[in-house]
Amino acid sequence: MDRVGLGKVLEELKARGFEAQRQQRGVHRFQGDFDCRGEAVRIELGFSNLEFLTYPSIKVLSGVDKTLLTPHLFASGGLCYFQEGSVVLDRYDPAGSMAHCLEQAQKILERIKFDPDYRRQDIQDEFMVHWSERGASWPVVMGTVSAKRSTNYWRASAGEKALMILADDTAEVTALAKALGATSTKPTTCPCWLFESDVPPFVPTSMPTTVHELFAWLKNWDLALYRQVQRLLGSEKSYLQYGVATFAVKSIDGWLCFGFDLDGYTSRCARRRPSVYRQYLHGRGGSTPIFRYSVVEAGSDFVHNRNLTFPDLKNKTISMVGCGAIGSHLAPALVRLGAGTGRGSLTLIDAEILKPENLGRHTLGYPSLFQSKSVALKSELERQFPMARVLAIDEDVMNVKTLLDADLLIDATGEEAVSEMLNARRLAKRSNTPLLHVWILGNGDAVQALWTEGSKTACYRCLRKSGPGGKKEERYPVLKHPPQRSQIACRAFTPYAVSAAMQSAALATEMIVDWMKRGDPSPRFRTRAADNADVHKVKDQNPGRLTNCPACANAR
Repeated sequence: MDRVGLGKVLEELKARGFEAQRQQRGVHRFQGDFDCRGEAVRIELGFSNLEFLTYPSIKVLSGVDKTLLTPHLFASGGLCYFQEGSVVLDRYDPAGSMAHCLEQAQKILERIKFDPDYRRQDIQDEFMVHWSERGASWPVVMGTVSAKRSTNYWRASAGEKALMILADDTAEVTALAKALGATSTKPTTCPCWLFESDVPPFVPTSMPTTVHELFAWLKNWDLALYRQVQRLLGSEKSYLQYGVATFAVKSIDGWLCFGFDLDGYTSRCARRRPSVYRQYLHGRGGSTPIFRYSVVEAGSDFVHNRNLTFPDLKNKTISMVGCGAIGSHLAPALVRLGAGTGRGSLTLIDAEILKPENLGRHTLGYPSLFQSKSVALKSELERQFPMARVLAIDEDVMNVKTLLDADLLIDATGEEAVSEMLNARRLAKRSNTPLLHVWILGNGDAVQALWTEGSKTACYRCLRKSGPGGKKEERYPVLKHPPQRSQIACRAFTPYAVSAAMQSAALATEMIVDWMKRGDPSPRFRTRAADNADVHKVKDQNPGRLTNCPACANAR
């Protein structure tokens, strides 16, 4: 640690009345008081270096009632005074940066102590953190649950460790457990009763700890929800067959889950009349402790929708021809957008094997060498997203008769001859299935994509016009110079870096996102050039059909 900088920090802290404590495990610790409108709040400041990659820790020792729900204050006393990444502290002014942290912390503590609206609103905004952090137990992974009344727990074992999964579907549970390293799964007979509320959770003074406090909190939160829970407790006989009753409420903030142990004698006596046990819970049983458990959502609906403000690719059938450089980067993006979930599927079509010369621009590596590109890519996608339905066809695309049965067909081959064939097949069948072509120009100088659909938009061949002597020419020329070519044995190829493959996949993904978001991928013809490439500039546009196009002239 810079001694000069540390010296300035020590001077700053001393001037503020902070005293050094015993250094532990390389962490400098200081204690001092904040004057919060005449009331002292004692805090401990800790830091191990002055790089400021993380904010110095501030822990409240006294002056704030830590038993109450308090925004930005953890049960341990740790104070969150800056949102992570919101402020970049100046490593060249360590004393000023430390002063900035202390002044911000003091402002937060003053608002916590004296502004009830601030306290209530901020707890509301971070309610799930408080629910999970203060005394919560039972970490549970939640898969996909339907709108039915209850779902089941599954116990997944990984050696001596056990994990609880809450989900409806056996196949999803098995896939989740395998992905998380579990070696076995076993269903339990204990149900979790499901509810839903569109009312923000009520902010109590402190989290409920008993059944009586739980009922009071539910009533203050959502009276309709409270009545649904009471109705179940008074009429559902099956919950009395188990030693524990658990409940999960889907709120606008996430899943709030809780439960309590059942009294064995009373529950047995009440099995014919559940209302007896409900009455018990409102009486002597009201002192029964409750437990809260922290739910981590991991179902495909949550994973693929969390980052989107529009519908994902769930339930859509997508076929992609070409699992080489472009396709290998595009396929993972498709799966992350929800391809292969619900009733949908992602079909990968490529007859080639992965060779050493492919590795420099492909997502697959040495473990997949000499394997079918489509099969190896399918395996890797299923390893990362085990709930996705990914299919592989490792044969010549000419033999695949169901190409145009999909909701979207993607041509990621980057080979003009294959693109022409796919274009001709779509036109011959007069198919309305969208066909997205994406390719790389030159030595990665630019990438382009064209979205074709129906009979009114330009087809792939419309991007070529007849030149002198009947030679094909680019309708929208980009390259100023012919690309460099290389050769292995009798096979020529165009070298380009992995960045071009990534950029082409990103361009295709961008167009698919526009299709998902607006139902319209316009502009349907797009070009992205590398910053330093010496190329002609081509604007993004919706090109019209050529009157003399040999491919689509008769398809109008």
